[in-house]
Amino acid sequence: MTKYLILITASIILFSCTPEPLNIELENQFGQLPRTIIYPSNNQPSLEKKELGRLLFWDPILSGNKDVACVSCHHPEHGYAEQLELSIGVGGVGLSKDRKNGTLIKRNAPTIINVAYNGILPGKTYIPDAAPMFWDNRVLSLENQAIQPILSKEEMRGSSIAKDAIIDTILHRLNAIPEYKLRFQEVFGEDGITEENVGKAIANFERSLVANNSRFDQYANGDMNALTALELRGMINFTEVGCANCHNGPMFSNFELHVLTVPENQKLETPDKGNGDFAFRTPTLRNLDFTAPYMHNGVFNSLDEVMAFYDDVDDESQNPNVSSQNKDKKLGDLNIPDDKVASIIAFLKSLNDENFDDTILTEVPSKLQAGGNIQ
Repeated sequence: MTKYLILITASIILFSCTPEPLNIELENQFGQLPRTIIYPSNNQPSLEKKELGRLLFWDPILSGNKDVACVSCHHPEHGYAEQLELSIGVGGVGLSKDRKNGTLIKRNAPTIINVAYNGILPGKTYIPDAAPMFWDNRVLSLENQAIQPILSKEEMRGSSIAKDAIIDTILHRLNAIPEYKLRFQEVFGEDGITEENVGKAIANFERSLVANNSRFDQYANGDMNALTALELRGMINFTEVGCANCHNGPMFSNFELHVLTVPENQKLETPDKGNGDFAFRTPTLRNLDFTAPYMHNGVFNSLDEVMAFYDDVDDESQNPNVSSQNKDKKLGDLNIPDDKVASIIAFLKSLNDENFDDTILTEVPSKLQAGGNIQ
C-alpha cells in the first residue's frame, strides 16, 4: 500500500467513528521522508568527509574571535537548535537558554536536523544544489549555507576582521594545524583546504543529521497502529482547517516565502523585514519538541500560542509594519474549535523523532574549547 493510500485510509477509519462527514482528500499532501539522502554530484558522502565536517562544525577556529562555533547555536542536546527567541552570536557565553551577553542575532535558530531534505516536495525531483536555506531562502544548497555564518559579523565573524578578509584568515588558520591539513588532503586530495571544501565538509556532516523514522513516518510506511486515534483525527483536522495549504510534503513545508503578521520581537531595535517585504519561509513541522520558541523571531513559546495566532490571524494585524492587505492571500482565520486544537497538536507531536546523531565532541584539532564559549 502506498503512502498516499494509507493517508486516505486514515480518513476512512475516522469517518467510520465520527458522526460528521469529513470529505477530505489527503492524497499527495504528505509522505514519509525518504530513507536515502541525495547528495550533490560534486560532494558525494564519505565517513572521512562527514567526520571532518563534524570537527569544523564544533571548532571555534572558524570564527573571527575564536569564541563561536556552528554548534554554539545548533547543539545536539537541543535538537541542533536552541531554546532562545533570538540567537546570540559573537561574544556570547553559555548554551541555549543560558546563553547571554554577546551580539544578538535577529532570528531564531532553526534546527538543522533533516536539513538534508530542504526543498523536497511531493511529486517533484529533489535537487540538493537548489535546496533553499535560511528563513528568507537567500542562498541555495547546504554547501553555500555553511559559509554564510562565517561571513556574518553578528554570527561568527565579529568586528575585528573585515568581511572580505575572514575566509583567507580562516584558511590560513586551518593550514597551520597539521591534523586539518592531513584530513583535508585525505578527503579532497591536492585541493586541500579551500573555502569550497570547508563548505562541502560541513554540508556533508549536516546531511547526516536525519530523523526520518517518526511515528508518522512509520504510519505512512504502512504501520496502521503507529498513530493513536487522536493523532489520526489531528491529521484530518490539520488538513481540514487549512494548515496543509503551506505545511505539506514530507517536510511539512512548501519552502515558499509568505508574508504573515507575526508580532515583532521587542528585543530588536529595528524590524526584521526578511527579504524586504516581511516574507519568511514556511518552517518544517518536524521535531517541534526541540525547536521552541517558534516562528522566525521566536515570539511564541508554545504550540498553543502558535495555534492561537493563526486562529485570529484575520483580525487586525499583530505586526504594525505589515498591513492586513499585504499579508499572504493563503492566510485566513483557522477558527479552530478547542477540541481540534488538541488533536492537531497531538498529530504534530507524532512528527517527532529523537533518534538522531547526538554525538558531543570534547576536543577539536585547534585545541580551542569545543563549541566555543558554551560552558
